[in-house]
Amino acid sequence: MSRIPPDDKVQISPTEGADVSTMATLFRVMAHRPEIMHHAMQLLQAVMRTGSVEPQLKELLAIRVSQVNHCSY
Repeated sequence: MSRIPPDDKVQISPTEGADVSTMATLFRVMAHRPEIMHHAMQLLQAVMRTGSVEPQLKELLAIRVSQVNHCSY
């Protein structure tokens, strides 16, 4: 259970992409500070959509890191 409740009034747009929608709860918690949420969303999109490593591999790596750290993803 999170210590800070998500802001359920915030809608994550489908245009934000799958990278953001898989972490919707995290961004809804960040929505209490919209400026932080928007910067975090931009950072995630830049990391996942640019560079020479394929986005699918980046997603698999994120899932594996979560598993190793016993975190839900």
